[in-house]
Amino acid sequence: MGLKKTEQKEYAKFLYTEKNLTQKEIAEKADVTEKTLIKWIGENDGEWKKLKKSLLTTKPQQIKMLYDQLARLNDDILNRATVTQSMLKPVKIDKEGNPTEAKPEYDPIILSNVPTSKEADTIIKITNAINKLEGETSIGDSVNVGMDFCEFVREIDFAQAQKFSEFFDLFIRQQLQ
Repeated sequence: MGLKKTEQKEYAKFLYTEKNLTQKEIAEKADVTEKTLIKWIGENDGEWKKLKKSLLTTKPQQIKMLYDQLARLNDDILNRATVTQSMLKPVKIDKEGNPTEAKPEYDPIILSNVPTSKEADTIIKITNAINKLEGETSIGDSVNVGMDFCEFVREIDFAQAQKFSEFFDLFIRQQLQ
């Protein structure tokens, strides 16, 4: 009977962390009460909640957000109007509304479709974050690989899969700290 409860708990954990279901739906699918499910979710300092959060903020999602931010910044820079020094100075006009001073022959560009130093710093930071994320493994990636491996082992040897699952849960808890 204890083995069935363990299976229910593992299934409920999978549904909670991987699927976008309500607690009521998870309890029904795992064949447990909502009270039991809430207890499991709250165990071990909210381990399931942390795991779900880490899976929702996966590396591909973060990388996509950074690429989107970089694209928006580059579009803003590219599509921005050119501003010259004379455009920033107040213009004196005569009674008819004509400017009293002629535009200077050399009118340096203050701002155009070249990034400011602040924008360049932001571009560098976003690019570095993308490079770092593309080169490292997130907890979500580790969990996905671990769950796939556990499913593979479960088909061969259920008892070994349970042992692996326990060790893997310990590993993930340590990574979350």
